[in-house]
Amino acid sequence: MSTIGDDRACPVLTSPDGLVRATGGPAGTLDRLEIAPDAFERTTPGQLALTVQDLVRRLAEEPAPTLQQMPAPRPTPRRVRPRGTVPLNRRRGS
Repeated sequence: MSTIGDDRACPVLTSPDGLVRATGGPAGTLDRLEIAPDAFERTTPGQLALTVQDLVRRLAEEPAPTLQQMPAPRPTPRRVRPRGTVPLNRRRGS
């Protein structure tokens, strides 16, 4: 069984025979399941069910992708009011 990465960094598992592909979502959930159009011609329904179960089990065991954390924002600097008299254009009621 091979693991293939994609642009979203979600795990994608493909069965050895290439009939089933499972894409993981957040927290080890199943996001997408693809079955080849000729799957029932190449295998039995019972074997296909076991393949799907195996992929879903392995997908749940895959480690969660690590997300890159953005750095914390810098705090906004405090405004400092000048000491002393307030300029005429800044007085209220003038």
